[in-house]
Amino acid sequence: MQHTQNKVEIRDGCDESEYKLWPSGSMDESYNITIHDQEISITSNEIWGVLHALETILQLVYTNEVGENLIFKGRIEDDPVFAYRGVLVNTGSNFIPMEYLFKTIDAMAMVKMNVFHWRVTDSQSFPFVSSTYPELSNKGAFHPQFCTYDEEEVADLLEYARLRGVRVISEFNTPDHTLSWGNGYPDILTKCYKDSEPDGNLGPLNPTNPETFTFLENFYKEVVTRFSDSYLYLGGDVEFLSCWKSNPEIVQFMDSMQFGDDYGKLVTYYMDRLVEIIENVTGSESTITPILHESVFTNGFRSKTNAIIHVSSSLDRKTVTQLATTEGFNVIVTGEWQLDVWLSADDWKQHYEQDIRDFGGTDEQSQLVIGGLAAVWGRLVDETNLISLSWPRAAAAAERLWSRNPEDIEKFGERLSELHCRMAKNNIQGYPVNGPGFCPP
Repeated sequence: MQHTQNKVEIRDGCDESEYKLWPSGSMDESYNITIHDQEISITSNEIWGVLHALETILQLVYTNEVGENLIFKGRIEDDPVFAYRGVLVNTGSNFIPMEYLFKTIDAMAMVKMNVFHWRVTDSQSFPFVSSTYPELSNKGAFHPQFCTYDEEEVADLLEYARLRGVRVISEFNTPDHTLSWGNGYPDILTKCYKDSEPDGNLGPLNPTNPETFTFLENFYKEVVTRFSDSYLYLGGDVEFLSCWKSNPEIVQFMDSMQFGDDYGKLVTYYMDRLVEIIENVTGSESTITPILHESVFTNGFRSKTNAIIHVSSSLDRKTVTQLATTEGFNVIVTGEWQLDVWLSADDWKQHYEQDIRDFGGTDEQSQLVIGGLAAVWGRLVDETNLISLSWPRAAAAAERLWSRNPEDIEKFGERLSELHCRMAKNNIQGYPVNGPGFCPP
């Protein structure tokens, strides 16, 4: 190993003299590796393939009985099955320091995952420091100094991820999960009523108030300049309709729009307006691809088929995937890949067995499933357990999203134990997925 010569060829070059190269949905991650006695050569079309090749080479290195580092000889040609291979982390329910987001990205790079889905805010807190609306974090974060992400920190995270071939896709979920927004700007939320009088509580964003959409337009103008990716997760799941149903202005609006009692139509109306806003703030020079929660689709959203539907549930995964792809939508799937749900010590086996293209669709429909997302939703997750809950369990999803021919589950389990030890050496403290054992020094 100590006398090995390394050669790297990037066919399309890697010139960043004029602008930075950012990972994207269309990046080429394929690579070839050839390992001879005294030479290792890497060939790829783009830099992103080189990054994956280097991770593969690290996996091929082993230590013999006398402590020498050796590597297996051979040739590898590799590329991913799915373009979208992600991990979702929620920093709005519990604040998570940047250090642990960096560790998550390090772990993702080790298993060739390429999308860090950052659910930045939630009902509980708004840690994102906005220059347009500073009271969002001043009054909406758990603490305005200690529990926020300022502009420099967000930029550092994006750059850290970029250098590892990882996209950062932001999520500011609306119209629900927005109570933290109302701490600084209560007028954009819905007033809840009881016995025909406001009861002092606030609900989701008010879709009948024109100021709500002015606010969103100004806010998203900032978001699209702060984040580099062309995908933007807009959410759209509404958990608590009771406040909308109690508000006389919203009830009157429902009547005027002839929505009847179908509040799913109100959600669709809101999401149509929001997607239109996103199109307007980006202009003609760039295009944002919106990602929407599955409930937006099941509520009737059909207007923008360039949107991506996130099928998050495990119970209805096949049905919703079938319906969404029938309508021509691209789909990303979570399903069984719920990392914050701990079913058993070896529930990674269920994760490994999930085939997201197994839903009874045609070949054309299956091609509309562009990837998947292992999710750490976050209500019971903070910096004390984020890494141990996620790793190396998320590697089961990573393997299914990269490889065409998944191997025997027992063999994968052996590699998962090896990965646990390699991650531990990189200060990524996961948990021993296969029970008792040890990591060699």
